[in-house]
Amino acid sequence: MPNTYDFPVSFKCIHEECDDLFKTAAVDEVKKLSKYHTHIIDGTVIIDKKNPSVKVEVSIHVPGAVITASHEDYNRVIALDAAVEKTKTQIKKLRSKVVDHRVSHQTGISAEETEPSE
Repeated sequence: MPNTYDFPVSFKCIHEECDDLFKTAAVDEVKKLSKYHTHIIDGTVIIDKKNPSVKVEVSIHVPGAVITASHEDYNRVIALDAAVEKTKTQIKKLRSKVVDHRVSHQTGISAEETEPSE
């Protein structure tokens, strides 16, 4: 498994006070996303308390794209986990597109040529 690296993550709570333990856990979860993309510039976690649910939005900046995912739930920990999971899925999808694009250009074979003909 690739090593993670440190990138700046900002954290903001709206309409409620978040304790330091939750803030640290949220920032650590977002930093773990660096396992899936090695060029993350920065990240943002926004916790918004809406009566009675909590909306968590995770935003990651990578070169050429901004990946944003949010989830709303009554439990802020569940909302955070779901938003991070959605972000992870988007990062993997972006990463696979970049890798597939590079492979087809490096070999000099177009995508049409690699598909089997019937």
